[in-house]
Amino acid sequence: MSDIYIAGVGMTKFGRHLDRSYKDLTQEAIEQALTDAGAELTQVKQAYFASCVIGFMQDQHMIPGQVALRSMGFQSIPIFNIEGACASSSTALHLAAMAIKSGSCDIAIAVGTEKMINEDKAKMFATFDSAWDVTSVEHNKQALLAMGAGFDCPEGTQSTKPYSMFMDVYAAFSRQHIKT
Repeated sequence: MSDIYIAGVGMTKFGRHLDRSYKDLTQEAIEQALTDAGAELTQVKQAYFASCVIGFMQDQHMIPGQVALRSMGFQSIPIFNIEGACASSSTALHLAAMAIKSGSCDIAIAVGTEKMINEDKAKMFATFDSAWDVTSVEHNKQALLAMGAGFDCPEGTQSTKPYSMFMDVYAAFSRQHIKT
């Protein structure tokens, strides 16, 4: 098989969703995708569940996909958990496509779910502290930020509030891209 089709998509509205669990958000997105595809849950033969901070933020380690998907009725299918920082969901989609392309199933689902909001703001921002080689944090930071050296940040674009250092890293990547 060489052609792979995305037959349905679904997405929850971005927001804080303090009253909803990551399982609720996952279920909403999957139900939308199945409806959009005109497919039934029982037709899905493999599932790829992507997240990067559910273990840290929700204390649901190792099996977040199994917990979310089994609770909505996915039974007796392989459920793979994907954790790849900001590339988690695109990796899940790639793996679902490869599963179909290989012939191991006809219908697979890829879902990415995050619930990063927490009343403990320090915990929210600490989620990213391990998203790189933790044995050389300062070296990594300096090397990545050096990519954006020589470009001044536009006035009013930097926050005095704590936020993920990765926003600075992504901005450095963008400035490097502008240079080339």
